[in-house]
Amino acid sequence: MTSYSVMSAGPRCTVLATWPGAYHDQTVKVTTLDDGELARDLAVYLTHVSEGSWDAAAWLDTSPVIEAGLTTLIGHLRGPGAEIPRITLAGDGHRHHDQWSFFDVAEVLLDLPGVLTRLTRAQRLTVADELAGDAAGRAEALRVFPARQEPAAESSRAWQILEVTRALHNGLLGPLPEGAAGWLSRAWGSDLGLLQRWAARDRLTRIEQLVAACRQAGGRGEAEHDPELCAHLVVPRDGPATGNDVFYVVAPAGHSGSPGERPDAPMTVNRFGHLDREPEVVAVLDPADDAGFASALGGWTRLVPWSGRHVPVSPEAGAVSR
Repeated sequence: MTSYSVMSAGPRCTVLATWPGAYHDQTVKVTTLDDGELARDLAVYLTHVSEGSWDAAAWLDTSPVIEAGLTTLIGHLRGPGAEIPRITLAGDGHRHHDQWSFFDVAEVLLDLPGVLTRLTRAQRLTVADELAGDAAGRAEALRVFPARQEPAAESSRAWQILEVTRALHNGLLGPLPEGAAGWLSRAWGSDLGLLQRWAARDRLTRIEQLVAACRQAGGRGEAEHDPELCAHLVVPRDGPATGNDVFYVVAPAGHSGSPGERPDAPMTVNRFGHLDREPEVVAVLDPADDAGFASALGGWTRLVPWSGRHVPVSPEAGAVSR
C-alpha cells in the first residue's frame, strides 16, 4: 500500500513513494519528470498497482499471479526494448480472480505500459527499482510473519501489510476477502502489533475458506461478525442420515470495535442440534490445522485450499505470458 505523490518545483515534477514504517512514514524519490501530466499519471498508476498488490498479498490466492506479472514488467523496464508491452494477468483457476484488488491491478497493467513507454531510459530504471523494492517488501512480509518474526529494519515496507490501504481504501468495506482488513480492525481494534495482526489474518482466511468449501460441497455458508466472528456452515449429512449438520466455527474477538480476546487464541468448532439443546463443542483448533478441521467437520473442508500458506514470488524471478 505504498502511495505515490507528485511534488512540483518550477517546471519539474518529482514522483515520491510513501509508506508507513515501524514508527513513522518513510518517503523516497522515485523519479523526476518535466511533464506534470505524465508525473500525475505515473503516480496514480503506481498507487493502484502497489495498494492492490499489498491487499492481495495479505488475503488473495491470486497474489503470486500479480507478483509474476510485475516481475515481467520490471524485466521490460530494464530491457533494451523501445516499447513496454501490456501485461496480462491470467487469474483463471484461482478462487480470488474476481476480487477487486486483483481486478484493479490487472486493469492497470494493461494501461500503465503506455505511460512507461514515454519515460527515458534512466527514468525506466528508477521505476523498475521502485517496483522491485515494493515487491521485495511484500515478499519479506510473507516470509517473516508466518514464522512469528518481525522485519529487521524500522524502514521496511513489510510493516504496512494487513491494513486498509492509504489512498484507495482497499479492504475497508465488503465481504471476506474483499473487506478483510476492515473486518480485522472491527473485530480486534486498530492497535494490534504485527504478529497479532497476522494471527487475526489467519483466522479470517480460515473463516473465508470454510465458507467457500461448504458452498462447493453443496451446503450453505456465511461469514458473520455479529454477534460473534464465525463461519456459519450448514452441511448436508453423508450416508443414510437425512438433514443437515449446522456448525459455527468461532474466532475469539471483540465486538463493535472493542478488542476482546487475543487474536492468536484458538478457534472453536461448535455443532448445533435441536433448538432445545446446548451447542456441542466439537474441537478447538489452530487455523492452520487442516487435518483437524477435516476431522471435526468432514473431508469437504479440503475441497478449497486454505490461503494462509501461499508462497511469495521473488521480484527477480518468474513471469507471465503477455
